[in-house]
Amino acid sequence: MNRAIRLFESVLTIGILAVLFVVLAAAFVDIAYVIYLEILAPPILIIDASGLMGLFGLLLVLLIGLELIQTVKAYLDDDVIHVDLVVLVAIIAIARKVIVWDIEKYSYLDLLSLAAMTTALGVTYFLIKRAKFSIPLSPRESRDE
Repeated sequence: MNRAIRLFESVLTIGILAVLFVVLAAAFVDIAYVIYLEILAPPILIIDASGLMGLFGLLLVLLIGLELIQTVKAYLDDDVIHVDLVVLVAIIAIARKVIVWDIEKYSYLDLLSLAAMTTALGVTYFLIKRAKFSIPLSPRESRDE
């Protein structure tokens, strides 16, 4: 029974990786197309500040996806959820929000909550790295059993 569960976990994890690859490839093509449209829009070869912010947001979403692939791959390799990678993905997601922040759209309380989340994630990442902490999913002796 344990072997069947491990096989199911492995197949599911590989499926998640495959879906992530497809989504990231499509996102990359989309980003390239958006850049192409931005460059060809009048005035040609000039991207305004709002266009750049949108592109940075799209690129950071792609980076978040790449980090998710690393997280799933690390789980597949080690049978351990690397908490530092998960927190790093969260930090990148918050950084994306900070970069594309529209200051006129949100209140100062929203900004304070974003600052609190950023600080909490930074402290968490520091403590995890200092402790070299990861969570084993189950007490497995070997993946080959």
